[in-house]
Amino acid sequence: MKKSLAFDMGATSIRGILGYVENGQLKTEEVLRFSHERIKEDGRSRWDWKKIIGNIVNTIIKYKDEIESIGIDTWGVDFGVIDKEGNLLENPISYRDAKNAIGYENAQKVMSFKEIFMNTGNQIMSINTLFQLLTLKEVSEDNYSKIDKLLMMPDLINYFLTGERYAEATIASTTQLFDLAERKISNKILEKFEINKNIFPPVIEPGNIVGNLKNSRIEELRELDIPVISVASHDTASAALLTQAYTDPKCMFLSCGTWSLIGCVTDKPVITEEAYDNSLTNETGYRDSNMFFTNITGLYLVEKLKEQLENRYSRKIPFEEITEYVKSNLTVATYIDVALPVFQQDEFDIISEIDNVTKEHQENDFDYFVIIYKSLTKKYNETINYIKSITKREFNRLHIIGGGAKSTVLCQMIADETGLDVIVGPFEATAYGNILIQKIAQKEIASLEEGFKIIANTTQLYNYKAKNN
Repeated sequence: MKKSLAFDMGATSIRGILGYVENGQLKTEEVLRFSHERIKEDGRSRWDWKKIIGNIVNTIIKYKDEIESIGIDTWGVDFGVIDKEGNLLENPISYRDAKNAIGYENAQKVMSFKEIFMNTGNQIMSINTLFQLLTLKEVSEDNYSKIDKLLMMPDLINYFLTGERYAEATIASTTQLFDLAERKISNKILEKFEINKNIFPPVIEPGNIVGNLKNSRIEELRELDIPVISVASHDTASAALLTQAYTDPKCMFLSCGTWSLIGCVTDKPVITEEAYDNSLTNETGYRDSNMFFTNITGLYLVEKLKEQLENRYSRKIPFEEITEYVKSNLTVATYIDVALPVFQQDEFDIISEIDNVTKEHQENDFDYFVIIYKSLTKKYNETINYIKSITKREFNRLHIIGGGAKSTVLCQMIADETGLDVIVGPFEATAYGNILIQKIAQKEIASLEEGFKIIANTTQLYNYKAKNN
C-alpha cells in the first residue's frame, strides 16, 4: 500500500504522518515526532535547521519504500534566505526573536501601520515576515546583500527536497508582503521599503506537484523517485479546510494551539479600517478561499506556565492535573489580555508578567492556569463579536481543531462564554488536510468533497453546548 507522508510542523514540535485511504477511511500512522527548541546564535533566536532537515531526511529514507508523495506544512511568517549558489546563508530566525522589533519600529518611518494593512490585509504584528526582513537588512547587512531568494519555511524545505524554488500561496499570505487580491508579492510594499522583488520566487497554488526527490539538493535523496506536493503549506490553511466553517457560513473556526486563530471563511479579503482597528487579518485558504480571523497568543501561555512550575516543583505536571484544577476553581475572577506583546516573548517569567498586568499576586500557583483559560475564552468571545459586526453575519457554531480541542474543560468554557454550539475535531486536522491535498493532487481522491466524506467516516466529532442554553 503506497502512502502519502505529511510533515506537520508546529512551532514546538514536528511530526511525520503516513496516510492512505482504505475502505472509505483515512488510515494514518505517526512515524516521526520530535521537539524542536529555538537555539541562540549570534545573539539571535533561531531554528535549528540541521536538526529539522536531518529528521525529515532520515524519515523519508526509513520509509522510502512506502511513500508515494510528500507534503510539508509549517507555522507562518518565518523564512530562510539562500545565496546564488543555493546555500542557506544562516539558520532561519524565529518569529519570537526580540530583535524583530527593530524592523517593526523602522517600518513606521516609511508607511503607517494602517497603510501597510490596507495594502496587505495582514494583522500588524512584530513577528511578521516584512518586519523580520527589515530587521535582517538593519542588523545583518552582509547576509542581506547576498540574498538570492527568500523562501518561507515549507518552501525552503521543498527546495532542499526538490531543487525547485516556489512560494506557495497560503504561506506567502502570512508575510505582510502579499497582495491578496492579485495573489502575488505586493509591488507597492516592495517599492516603499526598497526591497528587491527578484528575491521572491513565483507564487503557486496549493495542490501542485513542486518537484521530485531525484532532483534534491540532498545527495542521499536523489536515488528516490518521489514527488513533493505543495499542500496548503500554512498549517492553519491545511487544518481549517476540514472545519465546517469551510462549508457552512454560520460556522466559525478556532485553531487552538500554541497560537489561537479564530475567525471565519469569506469569499474575498475583508480589508477595512474596522478590521484594522480590531487587529483582524486575512490569509489565503485552500481553493481560493479567504480566512478572516485574528492571531491570539494561545496555549503558549499554558506551556510557559507549566514549564515554569515544573522547574519550581522539580516534577512533571500532567495536563489532567491542570484540567481538574481549572474545572474546580472557575470562581477565580482575574483576567489578562492574552494579546499583549509581553506574552509573545521568547523568554519571560509568566507569573511575574501576569502579576504586573493584574497588579495582584495569586497565592496558589495553579490559579494562573485558571486566569489563562478564562482570559482565552473571553478573548475568543470578544473576537467573535468583532467579526459579527464587521461581516454583518450571524454565527451559531464554532468548530475547534488543534491541541486545545483535546481539553474538555476548555471546550466547555468556550461554549459557555460564547453561547455558540461547539464542534470539536478531528484532532489531527492539519495532518489530515495535508494528506487529502496530496491525494487529490495524485488523483486518488476525486475532489475535496469526497475527501470530506472520507474524514467523516474516519473520525468522531464531539459537541459542547453552553450550560445556560
